[in-house]
Amino acid sequence: MTRILVLVVALVTSACAAKLHSVQLVNRTNRVIEEIYIFPAGSAKQGASRGSLKPEASTTVKIKEGNVEVLAVSSKVRLDQQTTERRTASQTLELRGPLELIFHDSNQVPPGLDRKGVVGLTFRIDPPPSAPPSAEPDEPAPDEPAL
Repeated sequence: MTRILVLVVALVTSACAAKLHSVQLVNRTNRVIEEIYIFPAGSAKQGASRGSLKPEASTTVKIKEGNVEVLAVSSKVRLDQQTTERRTASQTLELRGPLELIFHDSNQVPPGLDRKGVVGLTFRIDPPPSAPPSAEPDEPAPDEPAL
């Protein structure tokens, strides 16, 4: 009887245990991603970073099945002589099987994001500000008489 009870508890425990899935993290940006956090959706704590990725590098991590949030933090980018920016990208995912997660910039979408089991996570890149119109000497409008 004790042996049957132990067997039943073992089966129930293994059936309720969250499955681990392989998630391949791929950096398709031109800068280092310094921190990558993957944590349960809605959690107040991000946990420790899963590491960093150089441009065009990849790594594989094991993640528990379920809803997870992914947060990536890139190295600083110089926008102009006085301004730098640390870009971030985040997304909530439902993890139900192996996944390839491709980090990319919004202005450079890599091929293959339409494949099954592939998700793109985008760093938003704002276009550079428009140059102010050049100041031209005041000339009379074509239908105004010259003085």
